[in-house]
Amino acid sequence: MSADRRSGARGGEPPRREPDAEEQPGVGDATMRAVLRWVAGAAAVLSVAGLLAYGVRAALGVAIGGAIATANLYVFARIVDAFISRRGHTVSWTVIAIVKLGALMGGVWLILKSEAVSGVAIMVGYASLVVGISLGTLFGPKPPADAPPPRAPG
Repeated sequence: MSADRRSGARGGEPPRREPDAEEQPGVGDATMRAVLRWVAGAAAVLSVAGLLAYGVRAALGVAIGGAIATANLYVFARIVDAFISRRGHTVSWTVIAIVKLGALMGGVWLILKSEAVSGVAIMVGYASLVVGISLGTLFGPKPPADAPPPRAPG
């Protein structure tokens, strides 16, 4: 009997294991990836609703707000992941967080100053962040019941 058969694997394949969050592409754990998908999906749905109800200009504003919300959450998740796992220099991640905040505020200010789209439409698109976080948390993957609670770093 081969070693594969003794290990309990079927068909001579080695037993499969779930990859760690560090091995998977993307950001954070499965819940964060699900939340990011829900935020982007909520932005898309709100954009289509804006198009159908108010026209192209409103839909563009909602799409811009949703894109800002999704990008903001993605960068925020990367920063938090780096701080928690203590990868890289925390000073460089602090600089990235400051640049992110400046780009967010400056970018929204430029968009509003140009009057290309309505501020209300951007706010509706940005609301996809709240909707996506809520739905992603409710309907996203749940941690295993037998998993130990997460430990605080340090």
